[in-house]
Amino acid sequence: MKIIVLIIFFTFGSIFLFFKKDKQIDPTQKVELQKKVEVENFYKSKFSKKIKLRGFSEASRIVTLKAQVEGRISTKQFNKGKYYKAGVQLLLIDPEDKVAKVKEMEALLYQRKKEYEVAESLFKKGFRSEVKLSQSRTNFENALALFEKSQVALNNTKVSMPFDSVVEDSYVELGDYLKKGDSIAKIVDLDPLFILTTANEKEINNIKLNQQAEVKIGNKEVKGAINYISKTSDPKTRSFKIQVKVENVNYEILSGLSSEIEILGPPSDAFFIPSSLVTLNNMGKIGIKIIRKNTVKFVAIEIISDTGNGYWINSKELLDNNVVSIITQGQDFTVDGEQVKAIKK
Repeated sequence: MKIIVLIIFFTFGSIFLFFKKDKQIDPTQKVELQKKVEVENFYKSKFSKKIKLRGFSEASRIVTLKAQVEGRISTKQFNKGKYYKAGVQLLLIDPEDKVAKVKEMEALLYQRKKEYEVAESLFKKGFRSEVKLSQSRTNFENALALFEKSQVALNNTKVSMPFDSVVEDSYVELGDYLKKGDSIAKIVDLDPLFILTTANEKEINNIKLNQQAEVKIGNKEVKGAINYISKTSDPKTRSFKIQVKVENVNYEILSGLSSEIEILGPPSDAFFIPSSLVTLNNMGKIGIKIIRKNTVKFVAIEIISDTGNGYWINSKELLDNNVVSIITQGQDFTVDGEQVKAIKK
């Protein structure tokens, strides 16, 4: 009897195990097999790429003062390396003979004026011909011109600073005799100061007149504006000349110093992301892995700028997106087109 009971029990147990093995796996358990990745939303914003150029500083004006009259230097009132305001007298050429010339021309002018007045009076009374009157008028006008010329020569004995500047060099000493055209001094205007540089064909398209620029000269950083762009390129280098105007009120920046110029290019749409999110696909292309409808997608990108804290990037596939979900954790364990479970950071 016991044997029959054991056989029945064994038979029912075998049947139970057989049907248990054929039971299908619960679908919810399959979902648990999907990979989990962490994603973060990044938003599109405007970014202006910095155009970096190198150049040198240059004085805005360099002029050599020259004598306009002959004579001996009677006073010299300037020193090399000193700053002088516009209008300050630098030297005086002995005016003695020029004063005498003015008096002589003044007397001649007075005489010719009287002669013209008499001729005009006689002409009106009919005692002087029109030809004689015309000759008297010509003599008067010539005398007036000679008088004015003598006054100009007298005024030119005083040599003054034409604009606020520094005397860079002196070519004369007290007592020197000057001829017309002889050099007196070299003067330099350092305010404003010009920064000269060049840009290539690609850079010049993003540079405009009056565009703001940041200039670093040694340990000084100043702001300026572009006030000149050449219309033609250098035939050898294919580069364009650019001039940046900066203020130099205290003449602290000298001419001829190496300079670094930064100009902001036009703003464009871009995303700023941590550099750790950039990866490579099997073809060796640089890109990022994003999530679209729980599917991994590799998107090729262009790195516009490296700030040190991350990358400004752009991509043709992302231009129409204001926000993009990028995998921040687990991107190395996923492949393009794979279904995953995305968890927002």
